Amino acid sequence: MSGEPEGRRERRWREVHDRVYGAALELFLAQGFVATSYDEIAERADVARKTAFNHFPRKIDFIGEWGQRRRSQVESTLRPDLAEGADTSLLLRHYFEQLVKINAAERPLTRRMFGAWRESGGPFDADIGDLAEVITRMIAEGQRLGQMRRDVEPRRAAVLLYSGYFGTLFDWVAGTDAEPPFDLQDALTFLLDTVLPGLSTPGE
Repeated sequence: MSGEPEGRRERRWREVHDRVYGAALELFLAQGFVATSYDEIAERADVARKTAFNHFPRKIDFIGEWGQRRRSQVESTLRPDLAEGADTSLLLRHYFEQLVKINAAERPLTRRMFGAWRESGGPFDADIGDLAEVITRMIAEGQRLGQMRRDVEPRRAAVLLYSGYFGTLFDWVAGTDAEPPFDLQDALTFLLDTVLPGLSTPGE
């Protein structure tokens, strides 16, 4: 059988994909999302323009992958002892704390990408589905453990938290790269302090 082995082709594809993605983010950070062209992305990544399009057919696909990678990064930080049989409220707080850390560490890029998200007509269905699904699973598990009210529909509660998170983040990206208008952790703690008591079973 001729051609590269499947594993090698996959590695090469991933290497190019990561290079195109990284080049795009560097340009978005330096000159903005709208001002960046596919020609510039391809040149920075040292690939053909068609190759850049093959990996990311639409510019908004860069935003979608950016969000997915951040969610994966957060999930990878969740401690194993929180993943099984954990207190659901604690798990949700830990999840949001990790989101705060990423946003604070990457504030300039977060501002560029959220601006692009808004300009491109966000939110996107895939992003809503992915993040809401993570929170939905946490709440459903909390119901199974008797920690969350069983009369609550997990998806509705997840969308409430999702909406509060992104609404807060859209306010937080105002101001300058160096100076946020308020403390993001304090704001998200307020969100969780407000919502979680209504979801938890009495005594939790």
